[in-house]
Amino acid sequence: MTQSYLPTITGVVVLVPEARDIVPWAHITILAPFGQQPAPTAGELAELEEFFAGEMPFAYELTQICTFPSGMRYLSPEPVSAFSRLTHGLHQLFPEYPPYEGAFDLVIPHLTIPDDAVVEPLPIQAHARIATLLHLEDGVYTELASFPFGTSAA
Repeated sequence: MTQSYLPTITGVVVLVPEARDIVPWAHITILAPFGQQPAPTAGELAELEEFFAGEMPFAYELTQICTFPSGMRYLSPEPVSAFSRLTHGLHQLFPEYPPYEGAFDLVIPHLTIPDDAVVEPLPIQAHARIATLLHLEDGVYTELASFPFGTSAA
């Protein structure tokens, strides 16, 4: 029997197509893990749809390469507050799903990049218009649902 050591996780993310040349599934996590496993409930999906319909699309930049204490490299988005606000809002709505299972006192919005990634030039201009429910299993990403941001603040 072969056992996989790759993670299985579902999370709410903002995909970053502007950075797909660096990372094929480039994304900034809003809340992970998320939902009942193996799939979120219909009620959870409806709440996500309503939450993001009340959010305005926004522009942001990936401004610099940073490194977590673990050695993992990432691109930092600006304004970071826009992503932090989304994470805080979803956690308030779904307190049973703390970001990263509560492993970190401070959640830092980021786009993880490989150690050997060539990232030039910076900044990378990007737009957040849609949140995606993304599932990772055995190294394969699957988009489960998408939630467009609203056109005006609710």
